[in-house]
Amino acid sequence: MDPGRLIPYPDILPAPWGLFYILLVITFTLHLILANVMLGGGIVALASEWLKRRGEKDNGLNVHKEIAPKLPMTIALTVNLGIPPLLFLQILYGNFIYVSTVLMAVYWLSIFVLIILAYYGAYLYNLKYDRLGASRVWVMGISVLMLLAVGFFFTNSLLIMTDPKVWPSYFDRPGGTLIHFGEPTLIPRYLHFVISSVAVGGLAMGLLGWWRRRNGDLEGGERLSRGLRLYAGATLVQFLVGALYLGTLPNQVLARVAFEDTVAMAVFVISIATALSSILYSMSDKPWHTAVCAVATIFFMVLFRYAVQNAYLESYLSVSRPEVVMQLGPMGLFIAALIAGTAVVVYLLKLALRPGKEPQL
Repeated sequence: MDPGRLIPYPDILPAPWGLFYILLVITFTLHLILANVMLGGGIVALASEWLKRRGEKDNGLNVHKEIAPKLPMTIALTVNLGIPPLLFLQILYGNFIYVSTVLMAVYWLSIFVLIILAYYGAYLYNLKYDRLGASRVWVMGISVLMLLAVGFFFTNSLLIMTDPKVWPSYFDRPGGTLIHFGEPTLIPRYLHFVISSVAVGGLAMGLLGWWRRRNGDLEGGERLSRGLRLYAGATLVQFLVGALYLGTLPNQVLARVAFEDTVAMAVFVISIATALSSILYSMSDKPWHTAVCAVATIFFMVLFRYAVQNAYLESYLSVSRPEVVMQLGPMGLFIAALIAGTAVVVYLLKLALRPGKEPQL
């Protein structure tokens, strides 16, 4: 069966394709940073609990006890900031992503259940921290496993989306349980996300240590150094996983982004340079320099990621590019709502970070 016949006709766009693409890249970058902090923070807290349970003298109590109250808010922000890029993805690639979610409908619907349960687990870990005692490691472990499963299901969905050739397998297994194990990039791509989360979790811990040292905490400097060392180590591992990922890309896709698309190749080279710079800064205990380079690396990697995605879908996008019918009214209303919503979120974050100083309404 020709998979091209299974691709639905795209919806009409109310504004140029490029505008939504820019919004997709920006919002997905922000979401990915928070997702890395969320999962990385959970992994760091779990590792700290495990070290404490084994009786190792590693100041573990302070680390995971300090992460506990921040994790629920991080999960909430990650989920909310994941909505805009998902909407923009549906606008630009809706005829691909919708089919993907149907083919793995059981796992896709379970994502929401897993996120809610992980969220409750993080709240339980924080609110009942002392009463849980030795059970804390199990509560955090289960929450982290759920978040890892969510990341795997999202990775699987995006890979099914970019490979319409696997869609006809639905007729053999119509139960909505498709996992694209036939795609060689599935595991490397997933590991790339997980290890990135460990790196960003270490960076977040380093920034927290910098903040505590600035406020006179003697343990802040040690936490800063350990967090940045964790970031450097995980980022070095990322180079190996990234090389594995590139090596598993189909030859035509790799040739397209490496030799035919000079912009994509330039973006990739810049991301490598910023990643190396972030490692050097982290080894020098410069947290903010490291953070700037890390954010830049994530941004350029997101650009390269969509270049790879478009290379996968190139033959299909050429015949299913959505039509553009300019509608300035809805776009203006959307942009105004986006600005107002962003302002509200920033205000709420300020209140959350300054407990006890909320205005009396």
